Amino acid sequence: MLGDFRTKPKAKSQWVLWWRVDEDDLQDQVTKYDTLGWFQSARKLSVICLLFSIAVTLIVTLLGALGAESYVDIALMAVLATFIYRGHRWAAIAAMVLWTLEKGVMAITGLNPNHPPSGVSLVVSLLWWAIYMHAFYLAFRVEQERRRLAAAGLTAGHDMSVWD
Repeated sequence: MLGDFRTKPKAKSQWVLWWRVDEDDLQDQVTKYDTLGWFQSARKLSVICLLFSIAVTLIVTLLGALGAESYVDIALMAVLATFIYRGHRWAAIAAMVLWTLEKGVMAITGLNPNHPPSGVSLVVSLLWWAIYMHAFYLAFRVEQERRRLAAAGLTAGHDMSVWD
């Protein structure tokens, strides 16, 4: 599981290497898909990440630090959170793209586009990007594995809709 270190020691910096997915972790995510808690399930953790970002963006927007266009970002994150929770791979990919664009703009401009970004804003943007990307990518890989198993007839109950 994401936070379970009892079975074997894992590097604590695993989230920085977001593209590395432990196969045991992946299989555990797939087999316990419906029973994992909110902080153990990759898809649920991705939803938590998006909800946290929605809350922060809303607060910063209401305080006047961001413009009204931030409401579009909030709406996009809410839609993606809904579809990630429902197990759609495209939503995890879209979240990775949106998050990369968002953190890229943040790294370039900082919070204030009239002042150059500091080294701190660059590092913070990169760290947040890596943390969220790990959650989104693992959620994508779990859904991809579930779809592969369903296509092979090894599991039942996966919706193979065109939206997946």
